[in-house]
Amino acid sequence: MESNQARRVKALRAKFDHPVIDADGHLIEPQPLFHHYLTKVGGAQMAQSYRNELHAHPTGSRGNRDTGDMRGAWWGIGNNAYDLATVMAPRLLHQRLEEIGIDFAVMYPTLGLALPTIHDADVRRAACRALNTMNAEICGQFADRLAPAAAIPMHTPAEAIEELEHAARLGLKVAMIAPGVARPIPALHEKFPDAFPNAAYFDNYALDSFYDYDPVWRKFIELRIAVTSHGGVGLRYLPLGRRSPSNYMFNHIGGHAYQQGELCRSLVFGGVPTRFPKLVFGFLECGAGWAVDLLHSLEEHWEKRNTEGLKNYDPSLLDRPRLHELLREYGGPGFVDAQAASGMSRAYDEGISRHDRAADRDEWAATGVRDEADFARMFDRFFFGCEADDPSVFRALDAHANPKRTRLKPVFSSDIGHWDVPDINSVLLESHHLVDKGILTAADYRDFVFTYPARLHLAANPDFFAGTVVAGPTSKLAA
Repeated sequence: MESNQARRVKALRAKFDHPVIDADGHLIEPQPLFHHYLTKVGGAQMAQSYRNELHAHPTGSRGNRDTGDMRGAWWGIGNNAYDLATVMAPRLLHQRLEEIGIDFAVMYPTLGLALPTIHDADVRRAACRALNTMNAEICGQFADRLAPAAAIPMHTPAEAIEELEHAARLGLKVAMIAPGVARPIPALHEKFPDAFPNAAYFDNYALDSFYDYDPVWRKFIELRIAVTSHGGVGLRYLPLGRRSPSNYMFNHIGGHAYQQGELCRSLVFGGVPTRFPKLVFGFLECGAGWAVDLLHSLEEHWEKRNTEGLKNYDPSLLDRPRLHELLREYGGPGFVDAQAASGMSRAYDEGISRHDRAADRDEWAATGVRDEADFARMFDRFFFGCEADDPSVFRALDAHANPKRTRLKPVFSSDIGHWDVPDINSVLLESHHLVDKGILTAADYRDFVFTYPARLHLAANPDFFAGTVVAGPTSKLAA
């Protein structure tokens, strides 16, 4: 018998003249099946190495004040057997999508969020290879409605390129990278190796990276795959910016936004969007509020601190005699006695000498930005994963209030499979709540659940949805 909620979902869907595309749902990997594929890919010895590595360097963190461990996820999935089976068995998910109100879903891994952070390189690469092989095979016959995302290890450009190419051969059209890699701090690691990973450098692949990742970005373009990034909270080898050993909620709130914000800023300051104008980025499960704030901050900081703006602060242009004269006149002799004047001069002289080279002063050089509008053009190729109940969707779409009247691109992300969604059948109804309240228009909502999720992948691959149930509507967007 059809439930009242199912009837409400069906009634809501009947109002739409567009499909619903889920940009970020989650599969829950059956552990025995994953271990089967790990053995298949790497042999029995690799399966044992995987167990040994996770024992020696666990990816998850349970919380320990003495060691500096943050408290990670616990009870992270729901206990509704039907819903849990749905995100474990692609056949059941495929069967239920229409009931849930979703036409097409991009499904990200769960175990796969941790695998690219594994400490040991051989185990990390084998685990990602096994996961990608498994998800390609178990989801392959359901490609008309499901697209599983490959987990791409990014510790080096070489391993990333190798797994991207393998994922493409498997037929996977979506690829996920972690928002960064935790690396030992060289000088500290030499003396105190046990300080890692609690003391680590968060390498976000662009600004000040340990490697040149341009070959990886070129490979994404060559394979026609959008760069999508998904973080995780409570992963020991994925820095988070907050480290409560006792409270997972404290760590989780804003955690994804922190990780994705670090990646986005690194890409901008490292000039990646400028060097690769065809590259598309999806920052997932992070909302869009931080992106609105970041765009504003970039614009305002550039305005004040570009090479022209810096003339307002250049100590060599200070009229020091006039400053002393004014201080003496309005502050009295104590303000500018001989000793104070001498100290002030030394301070300014040091400021000049430390930043006398243009290369040291222009911190925007690598961005390629020549005008504030360039930031808006960069953000036109950025997409931001927003869950069904996320009010920041309005901030993203409110072009009048955003810098340069920029309409950011939030993409509907159900997050089914994780604790955020205790009832799978509720996500579509929740996604419409801003329309119900009169905050979003029907056109805004269409962009959120269809246009932008589709364009995230169409921009990289115009044939992404060929052969799927949304091929017709998305082909019009691609055109």
